Amino acid sequence: MQPLEIISIIATFAGVACFSIVFTVLYQSYVHSTIAQVESGKRDIELLDATLNERSERTKKIKKILFIVRTTVFVLFLIIIIPLFMFALITRIAGDRPIFGKTIMIVASGSMGKKNEDNDYLLDLNDQIDKYDIIVLEKVGSIDDLKLYDIIAYKNKDGTNIIHRIVAINGGGDNAQLIMRGDANNVNDDYKPKLSDVIGVYRGRRIPLAGVIVMFLQSYSGIITVVALLYCLFMIDIVSRKIDRCETKRTNQLLSAIDSDEFSAKGMRAEFKETIYYRGYAYRFDETGFIDKTEITGDQPDDTMIKVYDGSEPQKILIETRKNDGKDK
Repeated sequence: MQPLEIISIIATFAGVACFSIVFTVLYQSYVHSTIAQVESGKRDIELLDATLNERSERTKKIKKILFIVRTTVFVLFLIIIIPLFMFALITRIAGDRPIFGKTIMIVASGSMGKKNEDNDYLLDLNDQIDKYDIIVLEKVGSIDDLKLYDIIAYKNKDGTNIIHRIVAINGGGDNAQLIMRGDANNVNDDYKPKLSDVIGVYRGRRIPLAGVIVMFLQSYSGIITVVALLYCLFMIDIVSRKIDRCETKRTNQLLSAIDSDEFSAKGMRAEFKETIYYRGYAYRFDETGFIDKTEITGDQPDDTMIKVYDGSEPQKILIETRKNDGKDK
């Protein structure tokens, strides 16, 4: 492995780690903020409205459909992306080495994608392959495994992989020279590979254009993207459950305080009020800001949720979060 590749790998893992840390901190902050709003009562009316909507048959059907669609998309994503990602990593690591006797290669140029009119021998040959096709190459044991007009992959003198067609075979045995040409070209290749240069022969097995995805997944940016995306999906699913549990608990508290499971949102509103107890005074706030301060007399109740009737409509549900010297009681 070259030093540059080692540096690239280190940079890739560092990039994934940094992204994961930043995303985790930001999302955890969002979750904590949301939970704090739910526990303080700022989202009570929203929770009650959601509870009412969930009881309707139409909402139940919509939620069921959305759940099925979301689950299906997620499963399809895992079924498609993860195998492709594993395939991309395996082929990247294996390189030109056969896997179970086969070599997988991505066509990197368009030299085999169309017929050049100067190549008369292509008249009845319709096995052209396009750029970004994934092809399967079979191992070649001897020169006798090859015949005229076979498509093979070989390494030229610079070590570059070339996928072209055999247009002539000079000599025999291990010293035979193969004359190669791309179907879209009108001249032969400068290099004449021998059997030792041959990577494999193409027998018609290919996946059209799939190489675009595999090449991206093999790149360092692709690795970062997939790993980070999978991490985000699983982390969001796990952490979001904290919000669900908190909302469920708060909703049950509200329903219990209302005294009945059969209620309507008509004539109902929620008011958020906060009282801070500090050095013998109670400072009262609501959603508009500071209200007043009063001197504390006697012990303060421990309740965090009370139900107030003022004899008029609409009924008010007052949620107070009481603090003592900056600490929750």
